[in-house]
Amino acid sequence: MDTNGARHLLARLAIGVPVGARFEVVSVGDSCVPLKLGDTGTLLSLGDGNARLSVDYHGEIDVDPLSVRLRTILRRTA
Repeated sequence: MDTNGARHLLARLAIGVPVGARFEVVSVGDSCVPLKLGDTGTLLSLGDGNARLSVDYHGEIDVDPLSVRLRTILRRTA
């Protein structure tokens, strides 16, 4: 694995969900991040030191993947 792959894996593990997954915010370590516990959305992308989130009722924001912890929301099937 090259260094870019290692950084992407670290960001993915730190944030807690894969790209494209629906999430719920379970921890926010930076008071400057406009998220609160329980917010939901979709992880759009992971880049070098940032994660792009589409947050329900807040729009798209960029956050440091090491300062926010998410959990995957499992969808129910009928």
